[in-house]
Amino acid sequence: MTYRIIAIVLAFVLLGATASLAAGPFTGTWQAEIGLAPLQTMPFSSFKSTLDVGLHIGFLEISSTSDFILDGWLWQEFGMKASLAFIGFEGQMLFEPQSGSFLYAQGVLKFSFYPVVLSLYSAMIGPEVPGGPNYGFVVDMYGELLGGIASVESATFLGADLSGISFTQTASSTTSTLLTKTYLTDPTIDSGEICFSGEEFTFKATTFGCIDITAVTTFAKTGFTSQEIELSFLHLFNSPLNITLNYVFSLQTASHTFTPSLETDFGCLKLYTDLLGTGGQITGIEIYGIEFSASYAGTTFRSISNLNTTNYVITTPAYGLLVELETDAIANAYLYYSKDYWEIVSLEVTTPGLGGTYTFSVDTFFGTSTGLLFDWGKTDMGASISFGSTFTVSSHVVVDTTGFSAWKIGASLSW
Repeated sequence: MTYRIIAIVLAFVLLGATASLAAGPFTGTWQAEIGLAPLQTMPFSSFKSTLDVGLHIGFLEISSTSDFILDGWLWQEFGMKASLAFIGFEGQMLFEPQSGSFLYAQGVLKFSFYPVVLSLYSAMIGPEVPGGPNYGFVVDMYGELLGGIASVESATFLGADLSGISFTQTASSTTSTLLTKTYLTDPTIDSGEICFSGEEFTFKATTFGCIDITAVTTFAKTGFTSQEIELSFLHLFNSPLNITLNYVFSLQTASHTFTPSLETDFGCLKLYTDLLGTGGQITGIEIYGIEFSASYAGTTFRSISNLNTTNYVITTPAYGLLVELETDAIANAYLYYSKDYWEIVSLEVTTPGLGGTYTFSVDTFFGTSTGLLFDWGKTDMGASISFGSTFTVSSHVVVDTTGFSAWKIGASLSW
């Protein structure tokens, strides 16, 4: 109950500050999208809307973000940013509006003394969250060497780390990206006491202008946990070939991955690969994904293939359109396309027009066992018109093996 009272008081303080500074410059965005299902008995299949309102006054910025779906008010987030000379602060608070429950709060205090930055991360979860109430801190020190060629970072975990924490709600009407909120500081790795929970040292450097080196050393309460070394060779031998070698050593195991990629002046070919073998012996290379992209004169073509749909998935554009392990996508709270689709071919054309910018896009998904020509699964066609940076309208039509399955109409307004 104490945590809820504190959270409610802080929320009212933020609202009061906003009201008292009503004469200040307001900014904001409003985005909304309505989904229609022509073949269903219920014509409205989905709805999502996000309202962001901010107030800038001097060095201070106060913000409010409200998310809505067809089932109702989904999330309410309050934020605050402040920057004064070498000191900066950023904080967020998350609530579940239906029950009024306080879920999460995060604050980051930074002291910048170039080339050294000292940061203090703090986070707290409410009593309604599994494992809560709980809190923790991270002390992070970052420094650059040799004019930015190399950098070192030390993160000390005091009941929290920077692995990220996600909050997800279920809804009967949508699978929207709004259902998940993700934040950087995770205060659930240890008890609520302020005690040492671990340490992470990171060293990064670029040598000879073409080799990137990253070394991460991790310690837990009991001592050494793992050592990870990643070497990226860019444009090897002045060719369009990039090679990444990743080695991970721990107390019990050692693993390594090998990722080559090919780049050209007009596009990019990327191969997702892994080395096969046991007992330190390499027996082969598994290619589990292929990506090709090319852009020219406002037109972008992209093809992504998942060659192992048993273990791997393709993430959505908001999460990078990557081919990665399904277990990793779930652990990182990434949304991904159905494993029934093994390839996505996309084409996007953007052209300036009278009074705005016109964009047309088409995404075609290919399945694994549809029985149709080329295993076609569905096609998502969309068009949008942007009038400057203020107003945008869009429309999307989805056609799959059942017919005309969805029509989405969206609008975005900024001020």
